[in-house]
Amino acid sequence: MASKILTARERMAGERKRVSAVFTDIVGSTTLAGQMDPEAWGEVVSAAHRIVTQSVYRYEGTIAQLLGDGVLAFFGAPLAHEDDPERAIRAAIEIQDAIRGYAQELRAEGRVTDFRMRIGINTGLVVVGQIGSDLHMEYLAVGDTVNLAARIQSAANPDEILITENTARMVPNLFDLEDRAEILVKGKAEPVHVFRVLSARKGAIRSRGIRGLVSPLVGREREMSALDRMFEELQQGRGAIVSIVGEAGLGKSRLVSEWRDKARRSVGAGQVSWVEGVCLSYGHSMAHHLSMAVLRGLIGIGPEATEAECEFALQREVAAVLGERFDEVYPYLAHLLGVELEPAQAQRVAFLDGVALQAKYIAATRSLVSALARRAPVVIVCEDIQWADPSSVELGRHVLPIVVEVPLAIVLLSRPDEGTPGWGLIRAARGIAGMGALELHLAPLTQADSQVLIRNLLSVDALPGELREIILSRAEGNPFFVEEVIRMLIDQQDLMVEGGKWGATREIRSLDIPDTLQAVLAARIDGLPEEAKRVLQIASVIGREFNLSVLEAVLGRASTSSRASVASD
Repeated sequence: MASKILTARERMAGERKRVSAVFTDIVGSTTLAGQMDPEAWGEVVSAAHRIVTQSVYRYEGTIAQLLGDGVLAFFGAPLAHEDDPERAIRAAIEIQDAIRGYAQELRAEGRVTDFRMRIGINTGLVVVGQIGSDLHMEYLAVGDTVNLAARIQSAANPDEILITENTARMVPNLFDLEDRAEILVKGKAEPVHVFRVLSARKGAIRSRGIRGLVSPLVGREREMSALDRMFEELQQGRGAIVSIVGEAGLGKSRLVSEWRDKARRSVGAGQVSWVEGVCLSYGHSMAHHLSMAVLRGLIGIGPEATEAECEFALQREVAAVLGERFDEVYPYLAHLLGVELEPAQAQRVAFLDGVALQAKYIAATRSLVSALARRAPVVIVCEDIQWADPSSVELGRHVLPIVVEVPLAIVLLSRPDEGTPGWGLIRAARGIAGMGALELHLAPLTQADSQVLIRNLLSVDALPGELREIILSRAEGNPFFVEEVIRMLIDQQDLMVEGGKWGATREIRSLDIPDTLQAVLAARIDGLPEEAKRVLQIASVIGREFNLSVLEAVLGRASTSSRASVASD
């Protein structure tokens, strides 16, 4: 993470960034500071800053400024992620949890009797430029986004996290929020709609699609046919590995969801076990994050299950399919899930180093998966493996060969990011002897299919041709992009239902890119090598279409100007 920030720091020179700004502040700090020795108070504040910093860095945010007893952090600058608002809120929840624990320590030591924090978050555009050095970077931030985050923080109660509507809109269904309606904040003529963050919803994933608007799967007939054939072979006892590769928004998850529902209808509930594990964009540093998600699915529990429920389900399944081998397998899988072990079982793992423990995890997982698949066919779906953690990838590489022996299908969904640890699973699948790996590479929808998608969503053929062309040109065959552009038009009331039919409320000649799409694109751009990003930035200024010679000429002048600047320094 540190290397990412240090590399990105070199790029910062007045870039426009959409960020989620997080302000933290210690409640009643002036009074508390007056009651303590300055050096002792400095130690208390420094420890609080460390708590904030650790959580911010865990989710790849950046500490922008230390403001006495407060902290300003950015999610989205200098590194952009497509889920920066979610990362900001998760970091804030962790901060508040850790601060409550720290407050108990301070009370127990008799240093501070009431130590609490308030946090405000707002999402929007800023222009940022780097000031400072190392991992502590301060920014010149031009824009109202940061100011509003500070005002929202001031309006929060002790122990609270308040977020603006701008931020809440970007995290649908991921958190439990309390609508605090509109409040008046200093410096704003109009009230600001805010929400209080209550908790993260366990196991919730980002919703796709537009509520109330549904379309059948479009343009994936060949891929669906290939999955259907694989499922027929699975029922006959032949395992398989399928890799589904495509850029964000092309419909990998939707394809698998439709296939799963179709397959379940064809065989009936319970005839085939379906297990799903989803990798999180911030989970690559969380050891065995994917492994644990899949293991929970194998034993029939969700991420919200308690430790007692995990223990019961794991014991039940291991005993049912492995019988006398229970003690060879259960302790290691229980340890992987974080279940407390009996003293005799704990001895089995107590003195194992990391390498030996990983080997036991692998052997135990292989045993359980093989036994479950012999009982009934199993399908394991692993989504977004471009974000998989290395420990899970290593375990997964040893599980893949089981498909040759039992009716087990493993489905890997990934973006075409071949440099990530997760891509190692796809490479490993290609090399398994005795089983031909199937790879489905999703292409953008054709223009005809995109038009069908628009027609299905809006149930209308009479959409103005010019508007339809604008939507198609913006989306470029990406189903998610189509949906998000339509969602933006509906939110802006540029598309409305009148007389039971959708129609445009005004003439639309151009469209902004929706915030959700800007986040995806910004994350992709920030992942490019520096030179490629520089070329893309210059090309974007020239225009959407241009002659290559024009770009070469501009790049040549830019390079000459840069060399002259260095020489003058």
